[in-house]
Amino acid sequence: MDIDFEKFEKPLSLGAHAMSGGLVVLWLGFLWLTMPVSSGGIDRVLHLCVGAASAMVIGWLTLAHVWFGNQLKRGADSIRG
Repeated sequence: MDIDFEKFEKPLSLGAHAMSGGLVVLWLGFLWLTMPVSSGGIDRVLHLCVGAASAMVIGWLTLAHVWFGNQLKRGADSIRG
């Protein structure tokens, strides 16, 4: 049974772009959750380090989803070369 993936390219592209937006929201929520408070917790320098380290991981995942989404938007020929 042969599956025609060309009809799924646009929904998959939209899903990849939505996932990249969701990752940015996830990162912002993580930064808000780890925000320093006056009653204790982490200080500003550690918060900056946590934000920078998590930005690298989330940033690469976001860029990968945008790249795959753009490939799917262009069509099947752009994926195979």
